[in-house]
Amino acid sequence: MSEPTSLYRKFTGTAGVMIISRCLAMVLGIIYARYLGPEQFGLYSFVLSIVAMATLPAVAGLPNLLVREIANFHLEEKWGLLKGVINWSRIYVLSISLTVMLIMSGALYFNFFESSLSDLLWIAIFLIPIKGLLAQQGAVFNGFRKPIFAQLPTQIFAPLMTLVILSCSVSFYGELTAYSLLYLSLLSAFSAFIISAFLIRKKLLVTLHNATTNYVIKTWHKALLPFTLIAFIGTLNTELASVFLGFWGDIESVAYFKVAMQGVTLVSLGLSAINMVIMPNVARLYKEGNLKATQMLLTKSVRLSCLVSLPIILALVFFGDFFISLLFGDEYLAAYPILIILCIGQAMKLLMGSSGLVLNMTGNENLALRTVIITVSINVFLLTILIPYYGSFGAAISISLSLFINNLLMVIHVWRITNLTTWLCFKI
Repeated sequence: MSEPTSLYRKFTGTAGVMIISRCLAMVLGIIYARYLGPEQFGLYSFVLSIVAMATLPAVAGLPNLLVREIANFHLEEKWGLLKGVINWSRIYVLSISLTVMLIMSGALYFNFFESSLSDLLWIAIFLIPIKGLLAQQGAVFNGFRKPIFAQLPTQIFAPLMTLVILSCSVSFYGELTAYSLLYLSLLSAFSAFIISAFLIRKKLLVTLHNATTNYVIKTWHKALLPFTLIAFIGTLNTELASVFLGFWGDIESVAYFKVAMQGVTLVSLGLSAINMVIMPNVARLYKEGNLKATQMLLTKSVRLSCLVSLPIILALVFFGDFFISLLFGDEYLAAYPILIILCIGQAMKLLMGSSGLVLNMTGNENLALRTVIITVSINVFLLTILIPYYGSFGAAISISLSLFINNLLMVIHVWRITNLTTWLCFKI
């Protein structure tokens, strides 16, 4: 099978899974918003943002490092190191997750958070190790170039299970609370973890059963540091908006921002799907020194992602208020201006392609780290200034502007260092 055919086929499969996943997430988001109301939905979203930030130390950067190392070890047939990096990453995630849980428990015990948040966070902290292990297992699948298997447990099974149980609960009891949603999230995440672990054992690790396990832990820890900081700061770049809104704005503004972000997840579908497919291939081709094939892969990938996502952006910009009113209700129409600003930021990111991925997969993660530090500093500065005066609209402006600066700088770095172009062009 030719490389372009393989790319389109894997993209179609991966994008298909992601479309189903996004549809499930959208349906769940609509149910949450309608049955909880802006205040409870905002509180639930605020708790999940805190948990997402608490999970970062365990998973930040690890997926990118795992994908690169697994792809390279598989190419070079270093089976002992391949088995070792998988085992090491699992232990790393568990140890960091448990440490974070202890710290969070101490903060809750000494009333660091308000009582309304503390009650929910005592439940939510158990998501930290489960989500960490799910991220680790998904990266293992991606490293073996099986992006569809990486998504099935977390993107299809877990939300589908949540939807079924949630529908039954609403039908029989007619009410929904943030507490019940968190318990349900725990159940579905743990079930997804069991399925993912089973698939890895049956589909991948069976070939490594007789291999002697080798470790280069110091090397992995050294390589992980810049990846961790990149992912940590990059996630903060988005999650900080919700956290800042929760502290400096009001809970309803968090709900409006989260509703707008539902549309952004649809926009990012194309680029996210293509990145999952090309990530290990970029690492392999660049390591082989095949720059021509690498450039061809990047060019086709940015065209494909734009073809999928740009029509979604146009639809959301011109008809977003109709979709919000239809799906979430008129009480969430305040999310429409936020959605427009976020779509503009996503469009600029889309046109610049997978620049951050290229830096990470070609061994230039330190340069990517410096770029992310600059842009997150800009984002924090803008959030601090804009949120007190403009609320969630200001948060959207800050996110979109910092996103543009981040991708512009990375595009320049990729072209200067590797002579590869990631932006959209029509030259053959």
